Amino acid sequence: MPEENIDEIIQEILSEENKPEGEEVEEIITSEELYECPVCHHTVSEEAKFCPYCFAVFDEKINYKMLMETLIGKLKSAVKLATEENIPPDEVKRAIAKAKKYALIQDFSTGYAPLQKAYLYITGELVKHFKKHLEKYELVVGMNNEIRELYNTAGAYLDEWEFESFIETMKELKDKASKVSKEMKEFLEKLEEVENAIEIAKKLNIDVSKSLSVVDTAKDMSDSKKYVDAIGVLDEALTPIKDEIDNTMKSFLKIVKEELVKATYNGKSNSKEVMRLIRELKIYRDEGNYVKVLKKMGDINEILLEEK
Repeated sequence: MPEENIDEIIQEILSEENKPEGEEVEEIITSEELYECPVCHHTVSEEAKFCPYCFAVFDEKINYKMLMETLIGKLKSAVKLATEENIPPDEVKRAIAKAKKYALIQDFSTGYAPLQKAYLYITGELVKHFKKHLEKYELVVGMNNEIRELYNTAGAYLDEWEFESFIETMKELKDKASKVSKEMKEFLEKLEEVENAIEIAKKLNIDVSKSLSVVDTAKDMSDSKKYVDAIGVLDEALTPIKDEIDNTMKSFLKIVKEELVKATYNGKSNSKEVMRLIRELKIYRDEGNYVKVLKKMGDINEILLEEK
């Protein structure tokens, strides 16, 4: 017998290192021990006497009385849920009544058939109904990872006919999507407001390149669905040009004063409206809200142009 070399001995020692003493390694279930239910196509154990999903019977020697009682309980829950979701459960109620007649004469195997058929029907209707609900959220799946995860989890629960878990997950998905949708809407409104202010600044010959750079940063954040952060950035979009806005506002108000005098002299003045806007302009300037400052300057300018 040839001698083992050192490498072989070391390999044997190392291979024994992770084996638990006195315990057998747990046997891994192979795919041959599982198979697809021919009725509902869920994966079930090869040794199962009935499908735990659709209650199709695989072993005719099963205790039908016990199975009927279990299935009736399932059906009652399904009927309650279907009623809440406005799905007509009449067919199920008829099947339960028919099954009870067979139960009275102890013919449980015959009475079981309409019950199982009714359960397949009502479950199928619930799945179709809830899939429509889930499909409504396809457009928001890309909003962020949490929404995507909730969407996938809800779909997995629906595939497994776990309706209670599906409904709870859908509540979370709805709340999260609603929150993100609100944030997205607020961002788009803020973006429009800031971009309009920048356009006014450009008409007033203010260099807006620095502000446009800030806006681009906010847009990049929105592409990553970071709407709250993006709104915060937009709030500071006009800060780099606030000194230019202040200087322009001084010159602008001098021109406004002159135009009001001319318009009043010609009997065309809308001075009350302009004065109101100037008071608002001062308030927003004191608050440091340069978006609103530019908006008011634009409104004043439009009134003066109309009077010419």
